[in-house]
Amino acid sequence: MKNKKLLKLLDEARYYHNYSCEEDKALKICNKILKEEPENRDALLVKAGSLSCINKEKEAYNLINKIIKKWPNHWEAYYLMGLLLFNTNEDLAMENFIKSIKLEKNFNNTIAMAQLAYFLHQPNYEKYLEDAKEIDYKRYKNYIANYWEWEELELPY
Repeated sequence: MKNKKLLKLLDEARYYHNYSCEEDKALKICNKILKEEPENRDALLVKAGSLSCINKEKEAYNLINKIIKKWPNHWEAYYLMGLLLFNTNEDLAMENFIKSIKLEKNFNNTIAMAQLAYFLHQPNYEKYLEDAKEIDYKRYKNYIANYWEWEELELPY
């Protein structure tokens, strides 16, 4: 596949996955790329993210593990594994977010780590929030306003 064509297809797949949440379209494009380049890491990552969004967790889990084995020093597969395990195995999710952040600290893995640490009542969630704010203040403000989930307080009555 030609480089320009590949980049255009990847951008399109990312758009469908990250912005319009049309996972079937993202998967179709990723499969087209992977048919010609079976080891295309970016297409594999987008595919793994899309699979987990359409309740194909087992397929996503297997694909993410394949990516980690092939590229153990890339942050994004660990981030995706953390997201996948977020509500089912918080300790393992935390381990994966930590690996991801050690490899490349960015807004996505840092804000996810902050949210998980908050849910686990770990005081270090505030440090991760501050880190996310320093990384990208505009995204931080938007995330806190629209996506951050606060636990409900248990009232004494």
